[in-house]
Amino acid sequence: MCRLASVGMTSQWLRFTGLVFLYSLSLSATFSAQFSAPKTNAAIPPPIFPALAVTNESGKSVPVLSLEAYRLEFRYLRRVCHAIDLSGPATKMTGLQRDVPETQWPFMQFCYLGYACVNLAQCDPELRAEALAEAQWLIEALQTPRLTGFITDHFGPPFGEQFSTPSVFVHGLFLNLAMRYREATEDSRFDPLIHRVANALSREFSHSDQGILPTYPDMWWITDNVPALSALARYDRLFRRNLSDVTQRFLQHARAHYLDSKGLLSSYIDPFKRRPLQGARGVGISYVLHFLEDIDAGFARNQYALAKREFFRSALGFAAVREFPEGTKEEFDVDSGQVVFGLGTAASGFGIAAAAVMGDEEMTRQLLKSSALIGLPVLRGGELSYSVMPPVGQAVVLFGKTELLRLQQSKAR
Repeated sequence: MCRLASVGMTSQWLRFTGLVFLYSLSLSATFSAQFSAPKTNAAIPPPIFPALAVTNESGKSVPVLSLEAYRLEFRYLRRVCHAIDLSGPATKMTGLQRDVPETQWPFMQFCYLGYACVNLAQCDPELRAEALAEAQWLIEALQTPRLTGFITDHFGPPFGEQFSTPSVFVHGLFLNLAMRYREATEDSRFDPLIHRVANALSREFSHSDQGILPTYPDMWWITDNVPALSALARYDRLFRRNLSDVTQRFLQHARAHYLDSKGLLSSYIDPFKRRPLQGARGVGISYVLHFLEDIDAGFARNQYALAKREFFRSALGFAAVREFPEGTKEEFDVDSGQVVFGLGTAASGFGIAAAAVMGDEEMTRQLLKSSALIGLPVLRGGELSYSVMPPVGQAVVLFGKTELLRLQQSKAR
């Protein structure tokens, strides 16, 4: 991965935006000479950027930032997920970064596609039945050793009769999906599992003196606690319980000990010395903002405002998210994705949903335009994929797109 420390940030950003601008012009010419927007239902927003379209093998043009395109992305991701052999054994997670693409990425791919499915079911009546059937299948698939067994060596079996100790990372994201599905459908088939996981998470949080749990034993990514606390908040609202009382202890200690010098939630911490080991990162703070509003809306607004100042960059109608704040030491890893002139692909992908969840429609649009251009969309066989995006990245971005649909439809009501 190339690091160009000798080039000033101003010139770097100008080069980046200039490249994106020229690239947008070339892609607009390539993918769409002219596009006439179809008539739309008032509840379904028109395409964000209709000049940017992709053409299939029959010459049909589809704007890549439209509901029609999102349906085609859903079908691509559904096929990719179903192609995974769920009868296979668990992949080992040794703690090395090289294991992440075979362990955490497929797991997150299934979770984020599930979040997108629930949103699509709520926003698109035409796709509702398909999307909810897929969300149900994803919840069941996530209980297989192939997808979540990587955590067994660290906390024990994550599902089944031997399940006892929850993983804040695995069970937090899983319970978030199960709760979103339950809220959208009132389908109670997963209720026994939901209750079991929620009670186990709440118990572990309550046993922690700071309300913070490790991602892996002796590895404390504080950001991984937020999805679990979000899921507990959703659980309490639906089932009228008080399991999320543990959230206040987490927030108290996070504010007191784990904000970096900019006031942002740190990524990695030492809970024993009560200090950050790594400050906020673009990918981490964007990920947190998908869930933080569920537990403290005011804190979420504060964190988003600071994140926009320190990480989000926009020019010429396009936007991207830095992986590290300017002037800090950059230590790239597998979570960073590709980083160009300080701007991270993973941070920008997660930033789309962060902006949409926080109600920032303009920033969401700018980030989506950048992702659509740089991702190199391909429309074949009734599916829309992005050539330079791994499926987990496309699932995360699709979730962001569906969060924007929810935001637009709520404004239209």
